[in-house]
Amino acid sequence: MTDGVSETPLAEVPTPEPKPNPFQRIVGVLTAPDETFRSIVRRPDWLVPLLIILVLAITSAVLLVPHIDIATSMQEQAEAQNRPIDPQAMKFVTAFFKMAMYASPVISIAIIAIIAMLLLVAFRVFGGEGEFSQAFSIVLYSWMPQLIRSIVASIVLLQKPSFTFMQAAEPIRSNLSFLFSMKTQPLMFALFGALDIFTLWTLFLLVVGFAHMSRFSKAKSAAIVLTMWVCMTALKLIGPAIAQMKVGKD
Repeated sequence: MTDGVSETPLAEVPTPEPKPNPFQRIVGVLTAPDETFRSIVRRPDWLVPLLIILVLAITSAVLLVPHIDIATSMQEQAEAQNRPIDPQAMKFVTAFFKMAMYASPVISIAIIAIIAMLLLVAFRVFGGEGEFSQAFSIVLYSWMPQLIRSIVASIVLLQKPSFTFMQAAEPIRSNLSFLFSMKTQPLMFALFGALDIFTLWTLFLLVVGFAHMSRFSKAKSAAIVLTMWVCMTALKLIGPAIAQMKVGKD
């Protein structure tokens, strides 16, 4: 009370959240995903993880392409399908594969953007909250286990003087696909290849991230994420299933 007039305390000014450190977030999603994704949802960012994915994809393409034995790869595929090698087809496959490898950075980002959009739509359909910037940031940071796998796989492949497409399919034993032959059991090879440790790690991170974004429980988030993954995996298994039918007829 001053001069008969009561003083009203000033409202506390909220302390602004510090600017996010993308490198701390990259470590955080691997070590403390709950806390990190809570921060990502509040202030989504994408530039640094996007650049890291692009740089690693470009580096892998530049280093690995010279080591790929395309002639032997074509021979393996021709033998698996019981057909002769077409010289013109070999030239086309060689050119197409090199182009695809060098375009892989753009393809990777496009895939991540599509996954973010599909998951965002799925969560919004079920009443969840979220915007594309948040979903895109969550998927980018959840992709870190895939980058770890890519780095390890590239190191393993670069130890070889050359390698074929089949050898490049599963260079590290992070799943049980090595128990099956890619030639004679393509469906089982693809199925068990999909159940990869790094893929499961990525799915776990997506569940945590989208749970925070949508304000759903982790159980409900897991149901949506896993349903989407099963549908996408089923589509990827169509090709191997057709190949398996051809193998059975032969």
